[in-house]
Amino acid sequence: MSRKNLLLSAVTFAVTLILVLLAVEGALRAANYPPAPPIGWRWDESPYRAPFNASDNQTNQLGLRGNRIEYDTDDFVIVLLGDSQVEAGTQTADKQPEVVLRQELERAGIRKVKVFSVASAGWGHDQQLVWLNEYFRHYRADLVLNWLTPVNDYWENTFVDRSVTREAGRLKPTYTLTNDGQLQTIMPASVDLRLANLVGLAKGRISKGNSYTIEQYRLDRWLARLPSSQSPQAAAGVCPGNEIDQKILIGAYMSGNRNYTLVTDEDLADRRSHFSPFLKNQSARDRYAVDVTHRLLEELGNVARAHHAPYLMFHPYRHDLDAAFREIRCVRTADGRLFEYDGSDWLRHLKATPLKDQLITFDVSADKALSSGPNDWHFNEEGNRRAMHALAEILKQKKLVPQAAD
Repeated sequence: MSRKNLLLSAVTFAVTLILVLLAVEGALRAANYPPAPPIGWRWDESPYRAPFNASDNQTNQLGLRGNRIEYDTDDFVIVLLGDSQVEAGTQTADKQPEVVLRQELERAGIRKVKVFSVASAGWGHDQQLVWLNEYFRHYRADLVLNWLTPVNDYWENTFVDRSVTREAGRLKPTYTLTNDGQLQTIMPASVDLRLANLVGLAKGRISKGNSYTIEQYRLDRWLARLPSSQSPQAAAGVCPGNEIDQKILIGAYMSGNRNYTLVTDEDLADRRSHFSPFLKNQSARDRYAVDVTHRLLEELGNVARAHHAPYLMFHPYRHDLDAAFREIRCVRTADGRLFEYDGSDWLRHLKATPLKDQLITFDVSADKALSSGPNDWHFNEEGNRRAMHALAEILKQKKLVPQAAD
C-alpha cells in the first residue's frame, strides 16, 4: 500500500474513532449515565441538622437556613458568612447567630439593622465564595462578617469532597491555585466527560468492588494531583503517654486533663483531618492548604468590597474547644503513627499575612463547656449568645455599625 493510501486510511480511522466516541459521549449524556453527582449542599441536606430540626424548613431565598432576606432602603444590612457555626443546626431557628446578633445590636441601641446568613454546615470558603457571589447577584450588604472555624477551614478547602476518611464524601465546589497564585475552578469541572467517568468507574469497581462511586473516582484523581502529604513522624519518647480519644476531647479537658496525645480515626495521613495543617512538621500538602485558604479569603474580601461592603473575619477563642486543642502535644492515628502537634493558635498562619488586618478575635468563656453536647464541638445556645454579644460590642466600639440613637 502506498504512503498516500496509508495516510488516508489512518486519517479515516482517526475520524471514524472520534465520531464514534462523540456518539457514545452524546448517548451517555442523553441517558445521564453515569449520573451526574450533586455538587454542594444547603439546609435541606445539612450534615449537622439536629433531629428536632428535621421539620424546620425555614430558609431564606437562597435556600439557606435563616430569615427571609428583606430590608428597607435605610436598613443597615449585615451578611453573616460561615459554616455550621452560623447555620447552627443544633439550635432552634430563633437561636441562630443571625437572630442573636441582631438582638444584641438592638439591645445596644442600634436600630434599623438586619442580619442574614450565608452559611451551611460543612462549607469551606469555596462554597462560601460561590454563595456570597450569588447573594450579591440579588441583594446588597453594608458589612460582611466571616465567622472563621480554622479547625475545619484549611482541610475543607483542600479537597473536592468533604470527609475525614479516605472514603469520599459529598462533592463540593473546589478551587485550586494557578502558578501565578490565581484561583482556578476545579469542581464543577468545565468539561465533564461521561465516557471518561464511565471508564474510571468501571476500573475502580474492578479493582475495589461495586461500592466504588463516582465521588470516589473524583477524589482519587484529585488526591493524585495534590502535593505530597508526607511528613516526619514524632521521634520516640516525644509524645505524652496520657492519651485522650478525640470524641471526648472537650469533656476530658474540662475534667482537668492536660498535656496529652490525642487519638483520632481521621485520615491524617492524607491531611483530611481537623489537625491539618497544624502539625509541627508540615507536609507540602499542608502548605498548599494554607495557601489556597488564604487566597480564598482574599477573594471573599474582594467580592464584598466590589459590592461596597467592608469585609471582616472573626474568631471567638473558646475556653473549652480552643483551650483543649492547645494541650495536644501529639496526634496518634488509628494505625499507630504519631505526629507532633502545635495547637497554640489556630490563626497563626493567617496572622502571618496581611489578612490579619481584617481579623477580629475575642475570648468567650464560662464556668462550664459551651458546646452543644459532650461529643459536639458546636456552640450551644449560651455559647452563641456570649459570642454574638462580644461581637456586637466590638462592632459598636470600632464604629463598624451605625451608632446608637440618642
